[in-house]
Amino acid sequence: MVKKLLKHELIYYFRSFILFLPIVLLVAIMTRVFTLFDSENVFIQIIRGSSYLMLFVACFALILMSVVVGVVRFYKNMYSAEGYLTFALPVKNSEHIFVKLAGALICEVICWLVVILAVIISIKGDMMKEITAGISMLFTEMGIKNVGLFIAEYAFAIFVSLASTMLLYYACITIGQTAKKNRILLAVGAYFIYYAATQVTTTIVTVIFMMISLTGAFDGVIQIIENNPAIVLHVVLGLGAIVSIGFGALCWFITQKIMTKKLNLE
Repeated sequence: MVKKLLKHELIYYFRSFILFLPIVLLVAIMTRVFTLFDSENVFIQIIRGSSYLMLFVACFALILMSVVVGVVRFYKNMYSAEGYLTFALPVKNSEHIFVKLAGALICEVICWLVVILAVIISIKGDMMKEITAGISMLFTEMGIKNVGLFIAEYAFAIFVSLASTMLLYYACITIGQTAKKNRILLAVGAYFIYYAATQVTTTIVTVIFMMISLTGAFDGVIQIIENNPAIVLHVVLGLGAIVSIGFGALCWFITQKIMTKKLNLE
């Protein structure tokens, strides 16, 4: 049953994005074509600049749409009138969350890959060589020998961050559905409470860190970071992934708990 639900999720996302993905790539190709003209003509420059702006807007809209569609899909399937059919299926609540999360993440990853491909297409060959050389030099200076390992760690950190963020939205939506009225307002309020709490916590930690650093207590740590940038980067990526996994697990727990104990469909 889980495989069938996931199949339907992917079909839904495929139908939702089938027109937008090639449009972004088409805009990228157009942008690349316009970069071939190095004319100083004002008209050509305006067209070239407009094409870059169009590409930026198209990429931003695609990424934003991938998130919005995932959030709306979760709400409609789980807590609107469709929820009566959804929860009538012989599937556990945890499996429902998994299917929705897997479908949304696959969609987001594909959209990000299309955006990256579009950017690569739009960049001129000489500029791409310079960027590649700069990245290679950066890795060399940082002493990172296994570039593949670093890229894998970075990709994994981004992936779990996307997952935890989507689970945060699921948790906020689930908290919102506990209200009898103004569910969306409560969901937005839950998110802003989270946002405010993280901002206050970040500010407090930053102030404390700055005050302690003025005493010179972190001089040794800074020296270690300067001498071992590659190791520090691996540690930072690893810790970031762990934090994202922990936070995502908390959001999953909140969603599943409320979904099981206080389900309130429209």
